[in-house]
Amino acid sequence: MNRSHVAEGQVIFKEGDVADCVFQVLSGTVEVLRELDGTPILLGTVGSGQFIGEMGVMEDRPRSATVRAASEVELEILTPSEFLEQISSSPQAALELIRRLSHRLREADDRIVNDERLSGQADGNQNHRGNDEARISLTNNAYLVAKTQWLQRQLQTPLELGARPFVVGRRPLPREGSPRSRLDLTLDDAVPFRLSRNHFVIERRGERYHVRDLRSTLGTIVLRRSRT
Repeated sequence: MNRSHVAEGQVIFKEGDVADCVFQVLSGTVEVLRELDGTPILLGTVGSGQFIGEMGVMEDRPRSATVRAASEVELEILTPSEFLEQISSSPQAALELIRRLSHRLREADDRIVNDERLSGQADGNQNHRGNDEARISLTNNAYLVAKTQWLQRQLQTPLELGARPFVVGRRPLPREGSPRSRLDLTLDDAVPFRLSRNHFVIERRGERYHVRDLRSTLGTIVLRRSRT
C-alpha cells in the first residue's frame, strides 16, 4: 500500500479511466462529479475514512465518475487484491462499505421516483419545460410564496414580484463558480440537487407573468391550478 498527497483542485481520476486501484481518504475531502453536456455536475463529496474508486474495481469496469480534491488530501492507494483482502478481513470496513453503497442506491431510487413524479405532473398539467415558457395571469399584485417545508425554511415571507425580471437559483458550492446571472433569490440546496445555479426567471410582460427556464439541469415545472 502506498500513500499520496494531492493538492486542492487536482483530479485524482477521470470518468472512463481504467479502474486499477482503490483509494482510501485519510484526510481532507474529495468531490465526485459526472459530466452532462460538457458541464460538470457535483454528485457528492467523500471524506476521511471512506473509499473512492471501489465500484470500478469490484465491477471490473472503467471509472463511472471523476474525482477531484476539494481540499488538500492524503490518500492511501490499494491494489484490487489489497482492497478485497482488507474488506474480507475487517467486518467493520465491510459494513461501512455496504452502508455507503446502500445510501447511493437509495439516493438513486429516490431520484428516479422524483423524476417520474415530476414527469407525470408535467404531462397531466400540460406544463412547459426546457426553454419553453409558462404564462400566469396577473391579478392585482403577484407574490412568490414557498409551498414546501424545505422552501418555507428559506423563504418565510412572500416576495412581491415587480416589473423587472426576477431570477431564482441555487447558492454555488465551493469551487463551482458564480451563476451566469445575478440572482434575486438565492436558495441553499444539497445533493441530489433540485435547483441549478441559474434555474428560472419570472418576467412581467403587460398583464401577465412569464416563467422561463434558464437551461437548468432538471427543468422548470409550473402547475396550473384553477380558481374556485
